[in-house]
Amino acid sequence: NQYTEARTIDVPMARDGMYYKEFPVSLDWFHHGEGLSAYLLYGLSDPYDDNYERRFRRWAAMYDGTDASIPNYDPKHRIIRSMFNGSRGPLMRKATGLDWAGDPIEIEGRFGLGHGERDFGEMLAHFEQYTDIVGDCPLNLEATHLGLVAYMITGEEQYRNWVVDYVDAWVQRTDDNGGIIPSNIGLDGSIGGAADGNWWGGCYGWGFTVTVPQTGQKANRPACYSRAHYGFGHGLLLTGDSS
Repeated sequence: NQYTEARTIDVPMARDGMYYKEFPVSLDWFHHGEGLSAYLLYGLSDPYDDNYERRFRRWAAMYDGTDASIPNYDPKHRIIRSMFNGSRGPLMRKATGLDWAGDPIEIEGRFGLGHGERDFGEMLAHFEQYTDIVGDCPLNLEATHLGLVAYMITGEEQYRNWVVDYVDAWVQRTDDNGGIIPSNIGLDGSIGGAADGNWWGGCYGWGFTVTVPQTGQKANRPACYSRAHYGFGHGLLLTGDSS
């Protein structure tokens, strides 16, 4: 029931359910990864669980292009098309603070938030500048976890091939950018293509500087790289190629 009855009222993307096909409908991989961190390792204790295999086959298909109803992945340009992606596909518009924060909640006197927000208004303000999500970004490399687990469970090459191909695309982009991984890839596959041509652009990009609502001070939050090492590690694990 938790997968079918949990719905939002205000956030458009989850009004029909926060989960679809047992996976979040739309979020970034900074937060997808946090939610899946334990379950990704469950196969080490029970790799023959039928439900585990079924889920990872389904989830990998959402990202490797085989589930045409969920167009997260563009195989021609080898990109995941948005920072916000999931079981309802990519979010192909600018994100809002509401998309990030979720429906309004009461905060004061109940709990403290990690960024120090004191009320829901400050939660929205925290995400006010987190708008530029269209196009691929290094955070999406963590999606290769799904293909890796599917391959390790089934041994089917299609999952391995997608992980290696997608990671190779990021290796090439990094080489083309002078050895620095770009934080935005346009829908046409070009470096910085969805960020006015700036390789350091986009939400969580190398140049992502925002205003802290509680203090008015500036903060640089280039979290784009924080999940990239998972993808490169998966590529190394599957190929033995460290180049």
